[in-house]
Amino acid sequence: MVSKLKNNGRTLRRLYEDPVSYVEEISLIEENYLWQNVTVYLDDIRSMQQFLIIHSASFYPSGRSISAYMTAKNLATITEFAKILEKKKNLKTHLETSAKPSHIRRLMPWLAKTYTVRYCRADSETFKPHCKHQARAVQLTPENIKQLQPSASSVFVKRLETAPVYGYVNERGELVAMSGVGFLTRKSFSISYTETDPQYRGRGIAKCLTSLASEPLIKKGMVGIYAADITNKPSLGVTLGLGFQPYRDLRCFYS
Repeated sequence: MVSKLKNNGRTLRRLYEDPVSYVEEISLIEENYLWQNVTVYLDDIRSMQQFLIIHSASFYPSGRSISAYMTAKNLATITEFAKILEKKKNLKTHLETSAKPSHIRRLMPWLAKTYTVRYCRADSETFKPHCKHQARAVQLTPENIKQLQPSASSVFVKRLETAPVYGYVNERGELVAMSGVGFLTRKSFSISYTETDPQYRGRGIAKCLTSLASEPLIKKGMVGIYAADITNKPSLGVTLGLGFQPYRDLRCFYS
């Protein structure tokens, strides 16, 4: 019997069994001040082995959307979770899951598009810093982002208060690349916001910015996570170059 959890924090002990695969889910719950409107559904409140976490995100600028994370093996439970998501299928939806793709295709046909994301991890033993391009790198703050990127979302600006995100500024003072921590937990962090203007790609800039954001946290004993579409070879190249090792692949489905 699937039930909605009143105290989301009760799931943290279960999620911390794997702080790499569940880095986003842990962050959504721990950092409630930042990631609001998070709902957790469980199949069994005692075992907490199968769960659905839904976050009312804003990754589609043109309309409302949700991001969802589902860990489930039992078909009956997946069916119940599918009924919950079906009620929200009028919203743009992104689902990351360990469930069998055949179950998702049959029970959630509106999530017709799919790709596979590869999670890679790095710690103090594997991480390899990269300092090239550091001269034009700048740590982004709630103050300087207003000049460098006036269109930055309020959530992104708030994230800059608590986690390192770096940008690369060209000769004209324009922000042309960025990379840094998107999800942060007590034990791990995930690199997000990695993007580079086309004319500046292939120079190792993203690698430098990712290194700058990751190194201080890894030195504190935290585990770094970098997730990317398995078809995105340049992005995965950044991870391997910095010592991030492949950890797990998960399927994503979206409308």
